[in-house]
Amino acid sequence: MNVNETSFVDEIYLREIMNKYGTPLLKLVYSYIKNWTSAEDIVQETFITFAQKHHQFEGKSSLKTWLYQIAINKSKDFLRSPKNKLSQFAFNNMVLTSKEGEVENKLIDDDESQLILECLFKLPIKYREVLSLFYYEELSIKEISNVLCISEGNVKTRLTRGREKFKYVYLKEVKNDGRKIKQVKNIIG
Repeated sequence: MNVNETSFVDEIYLREIMNKYGTPLLKLVYSYIKNWTSAEDIVQETFITFAQKHHQFEGKSSLKTWLYQIAINKSKDFLRSPKNKLSQFAFNNMVLTSKEGEVENKLIDDDESQLILECLFKLPIKYREVLSLFYYEELSIKEISNVLCISEGNVKTRLTRGREKFKYVYLKEVKNDGRKIKQVKNIIG
């Protein structure tokens, strides 16, 4: 092992990477573990791993893909850990703020976003991760394949099945609790 392999990445470069990828990584990790505090910890661990092992990045994929792969592996490790098995996860309530006449639309949009997020979290992880990476992180099928270490065909299959399962869960939620958006309108008047 030479000196370059044991050294940390340049601090300025690390800050750039953290600013660029911090929020997307946090959303990605949250989609796995459903807890903001733990997600923040895992993202920090992801950047520490990047800082320590940046010399191992071979450039076969994009840096974004490599960081996502680290974060996903750390998320899966967390989910398997005994520490995780002791804790119960709950959705964090979103703080809704808006200005001047947009309150009603903001509440309706946030309620719909929360419903979508809840439906997404009801899917098995193998579908949830592919849908999240494709729609929220806007990764290509090839990039998702690299991140998850599965074939592109498998990614396409999971996307198709994930969309079907999401549609089923979403329609069931709207049918069973169709008053969610109406309740928000009634609160405002």
